[in-house]
Amino acid sequence: MNRLTQLFFLVLFPFLPIWSWILSQIHPTQIETFITVVLIPISLYIIISPNINFPKYLTFLVLFTIYHLVSVYINGLIPPETTTLKFLLSNRNILACLFFFVAENTHFDERFIRIMNRNIFIIVIISLLFSLIQLKNPSFFVAPYILENMGNETFLNENRIFSIYSWLDLNTLGITFPIFIAILLSFFSHKKISAPLIIISGVIVSFLTKARYVMISMIIIFSQYFFISKISLGKKATILMIFFGSILISISVAKAMGYNIQQVIDERILEKNTNMGSANTRILSYFVFLNVFPEHPLFGVGPETRPEVVRLLGGRAPIIHVGYLSYLYFYGLFGCFFLFVAIFFMLKRAWTIGSKNEFLAGFYGLLAFCLANTTMVYFNFSEMGIVLVIIYLRYFSEKSSIELAIA
Repeated sequence: MNRLTQLFFLVLFPFLPIWSWILSQIHPTQIETFITVVLIPISLYIIISPNINFPKYLTFLVLFTIYHLVSVYINGLIPPETTTLKFLLSNRNILACLFFFVAENTHFDERFIRIMNRNIFIIVIISLLFSLIQLKNPSFFVAPYILENMGNETFLNENRIFSIYSWLDLNTLGITFPIFIAILLSFFSHKKISAPLIIISGVIVSFLTKARYVMISMIIIFSQYFFISKISLGKKATILMIFFGSILISISVAKAMGYNIQQVIDERILEKNTNMGSANTRILSYFVFLNVFPEHPLFGVGPETRPEVVRLLGGRAPIIHVGYLSYLYFYGLFGCFFLFVAIFFMLKRAWTIGSKNEFLAGFYGLLAFCLANTTMVYFNFSEMGIVLVIIYLRYFSEKSSIELAIA
């Protein structure tokens, strides 16, 4: 079963956007539902095994998922157009718990990691190529729901680049792609050809998204090398030169393809023409939260923004546009306690294992995910980038245990 589970992860990751596209051509089923159906029997098999690994973060994530489902049921928030079974099978919290449980009870060997590193490198290069193609043809390989949904009109008008990731979610590129870069740099930072190519890909793809949080996430990923004392000053200087060289190359490539860089800086980064509209939306979210949170502080209102809150937001956003505040409004202090403690233990585990094994990609990837939720609402732990972090941490934790036992 262990070999089969390894093969499942290798086939699935990091090619999930492509598999989602293929599935959409065959049958209009969310790939999350398909994966959940596959993971359930694997999880049941693991449960009957004599030794089960169940880390603290997963315990609290399961408790939060249970609370989430109870809140949905009590508040009658299961969509009327679906059944309870379909709702459960497509629920991302359930999928995340299944992913983590299976990953934490699978032995990942060195060969698996070597193949996964190669696969991630391939998908990063594919991401770069598709992003460059979308500069000339913005609708190329973009999921139809984005092009057809008027709610995405802002993204389309701004000609944002989604690369290959729109087949999963609009935020997948911003959460998962930086983690890809972090993992690759942890293994290939000493490679004379691979390292510059990885950094160039990270800089170009993140900049073309025109999303500030993606650019910030990439900066966080790159910054890890300047806080690691084991890396020599000369190597840090080299990485810094490659980073700035990548920016210059990115600018040259963008100009050659007719990309208006100054417009992106003015409109998306500095918001000169919008009177800081995006920042004001976040500030408004704080005031709205302070107004509505005291009404249901302990248990929340359920995972749906009520009409009165939408009115208070004045049409600027459909939800309280700060992840932590939105979830406190949804689930209250009681429900969010489980979520926030789960995040704490995930970060602690990533830092502890990463520090011992010189693999801080997981910690900085999770940190970027946490910071991103100060500007948006996307606590999707089933993102393949997050799942890959758990897989790599599992590999390094087992590796440390084996080396300690031998010593």
